[in-house]
Amino acid sequence: MNALRLFLSAVQNSDYTEWNCWYAAYLKESEEAVMILPGQDFSGRNFTGACMRNFDLTACRLSGAVLTDTDLTGATIDDADFSGAVLSSANLSGTFAAYANFRDADLSGANLSGADFTAASFRSAKLHRCYAQRAVFTDADFTGADLSGTYARLADCTGTIFSGANLTDAVFPEELRLCSHNQKLR
Repeated sequence: MNALRLFLSAVQNSDYTEWNCWYAAYLKESEEAVMILPGQDFSGRNFTGACMRNFDLTACRLSGAVLTDTDLTGATIDDADFSGAVLSSANLSGTFAAYANFRDADLSGANLSGADFTAASFRSAKLHRCYAQRAVFTDADFTGADLSGTYARLADCTGTIFSGANLTDAVFPEELRLCSHNQKLR
C-alpha cells in the first residue's frame, strides 16, 4: 500500500496506529521524505497522536480538527486553517506556518519552538503553557488570546499584536516587557 493511500485510510478511520508504524519504519529517518497534501480539506477530522513530521499541508483546511499529541515537527502549514482546532500538547517545532489561521484553536501545552508563524492569526486562541523558544511571531495577531504561562523568551515578536491577550506569567523577549501596555509579562 502506498504512503498516501495508507495515510488517507488512517484519516478516514481516525486510527493512526498502522500509519505511525509505517512512518517510523520508512519515512522517519529520511530527510527527503515529505508527504505533500496541499489544499486538502481535513476539517473536523481526528488526528490524535498522528505522526505528520515534514508534511506539506499548505493551505489545508483543518478547522475543528483534533490534533492532540500530533507530531507536526518541520511541517509546512503556511496558509492552513486551524480555526477551532484542538492542538493541545502537539509538537509544532520547526514548522512553517506563515499566514496560518489558529483563531479559537486550543494549543495549550504545545511545543512551538523554532517555528515560523509570520502573520499568523491566533485571535481568541488558547496557548496556555506553550513552549515557544526561538519562534517567529512577526506581525502575528494574538488579540484576545490566552498566553498565560507561555515561555517565549527568545521569540521574535516584531509587530505582533497582543491586544486584550491574557499574558499572566508569560515570558517574552525583554523589549516586550519594557512596553507599558505589557505590564503582565515577566
